Amino acid sequence: MITDALFTQQAIHGFGRQDREIADLQEQLSSGLRDPRVSADPARAMELAALRDLQSDLATQTVIGRAAADRLALADATLNEVSDGVRELYTISLQAANDTLTREAHAALRVQAETLRNTLLANANATDPQGRPLFSGTAPGPAFVLGPDGVSYQGDTAATVVQMGGHAKLTTALPGTRVFGEGQDSTFALLDDLVRSLSEPVLSARDTVKALSFARLELADSVGGPGDTISITLEGPQGRADISLTLGAGGQAAQIAAINAASATTGVQAQAMADGVGIRLVTAGNITLSNQTGPAEGLARRPLLTLAQLTDADQTVHAPAALRPAHLASGTLVGRASGAIEHLAEMRAAVGAMGKALDSRIERIADTRLTLDKAISRLQDVNVAEAITRLQTLLLNQQAAQQSFVKITARSLFDYLR
Repeated sequence: MITDALFTQQAIHGFGRQDREIADLQEQLSSGLRDPRVSADPARAMELAALRDLQSDLATQTVIGRAAADRLALADATLNEVSDGVRELYTISLQAANDTLTREAHAALRVQAETLRNTLLANANATDPQGRPLFSGTAPGPAFVLGPDGVSYQGDTAATVVQMGGHAKLTTALPGTRVFGEGQDSTFALLDDLVRSLSEPVLSARDTVKALSFARLELADSVGGPGDTISITLEGPQGRADISLTLGAGGQAAQIAAINAASATTGVQAQAMADGVGIRLVTAGNITLSNQTGPAEGLARRPLLTLAQLTDADQTVHAPAALRPAHLASGTLVGRASGAIEHLAEMRAAVGAMGKALDSRIERIADTRLTLDKAISRLQDVNVAEAITRLQTLLLNQQAAQQSFVKITARSLFDYLR
């Protein structure tokens, strides 16, 4: 009959739908995940997609953050070694200030300072695990290079940063100019000056030179160009004054004029020597020269003037004494080294603060990822108790429907005509 055939077809279709639903539930219980198809629950699928995109972004931020943390940890370890080196530099400068040292002791200190310079140069050119320089800013290649004029910086002044999320930018290193200084104020310039102070002719020069009543002052005539000057402090029996002296050939007249311009303050008079080279200083008491700075083109690398004791007949009593440039004076070098120690301590504190900020950001990302994982688990994981209850209901319904179907389809027309 057509009616029986239609009933059978509908029943079989219903059984197939039940079988698929049961199979889906069994597969979900086996995998622990809900049906991943968008058609199963479009709203849930859209929410899951958004959460997974955010999860992927946070995973990327975590990788970036850990690489940056490794970079900062390496920078901190390197700065620790640099700090040790600067403390050694301070010790050398302190020992070099001892006037009782022998030439051999000075030579040993010079070798020690030169070795330390090479060590600090290697530290300054340290790289991270990816091979990027730690202290060159954003520039590639080595941060510092040793040339004929000493160590020079090759990087830029930018601090490297990482993007951690839409608006979070965190610093991961400092440029070399901030860590090691630049120009004459750099750690390497200090090391060069320390080596220079332990070498001739600076080693034999003095921080101050003195004479009594009569003295011969002589300036190097081969240093400086037109208009270049050096500044010295001249002290006589009446007081002291800072005097600017013109360098270069033909500058003697200007030098004498500058000294005599301060005579009312110092009590020291200047005259040209008979040889036309030296300047005769005359006073009724001590003459002291100190604190030589300049010339304008850069600090001198060797003594630029000498002072010799004269008799009243202009006879030299002993060999001229050379005046050290102020930046090479023993006390100045010790002070600069002490300042370098304090500066490195500040740099380590700055890197430590960067590391703390980065760690805090990584921890916040980890917390957010945990929250996301819970939300994703809630959306995609199967509620086992609910799924088992649903499966048992479906199996029971399927069994009852199949039994009913068998009983109904087993009847014939004769059963209804009785």
